[in-house]
Amino acid sequence: MKHCLLALLAIAASSAYAAERIQTIPPERLSNYWLLQSNSAAQTNVPNSGVNLDAPTCAAVSYVVEKDGSTSHVKVERLVPQGDLSKVAFGAVSGMHFAPAAANVGKDAVYTYVVMSFNVPGAQSTNAEDKAVRARVSNACKLDDFTARKQP
Repeated sequence: MKHCLLALLAIAASSAYAAERIQTIPPERLSNYWLLQSNSAAQTNVPNSGVNLDAPTCAAVSYVVEKDGSTSHVKVERLVPQGDLSKVAFGAVSGMHFAPAAANVGKDAVYTYVVMSFNVPGAQSTNAEDKAVRARVSNACKLDDFTARKQP
C-alpha cells in the first residue's frame, strides 16, 4: 500500500513539474504562443555618448514570456560589435508585453529570444545592398544552439 501511495505521489509531482516547465522555442515559433502588443514596443532611451552607438549592431536578447504576457529573465546573450547598445536592447525587451495567440489557451510561458538590429538600413528598403547589410548584421546574432540551452 505504501509503495502504491509513493508511486502516485511521484506521478503527481512529475506531472506538476512538467506543467510548470517552460518550453524553449526559437523566435520564429513565438507567434504560435504569444503576439507582441504593439503599444508595448515603446521607444527606448539611447545614451548620448558611449561605445559603438553609431555602428551597425545586433543584439540577441533572451527572455521568458510569462503566463500574464510580461517578460522576465531578460538577458543580452550576444552583442556584435560590443558596445553600449546592450542597455537599449535590454530595456526594449524588458518593456515588451504579449497577448496569448489563439492556440495558447493555457497561456503557456515560453523561453525564447529576439535579434534586434541597430543603425542598419530600414526593412522597407528594396536596395539589394541594404538588404545584404541587414542580413549580415542580424545573422551575427543568431543563436543556433538556443533550443539546446538551459532555461533561466
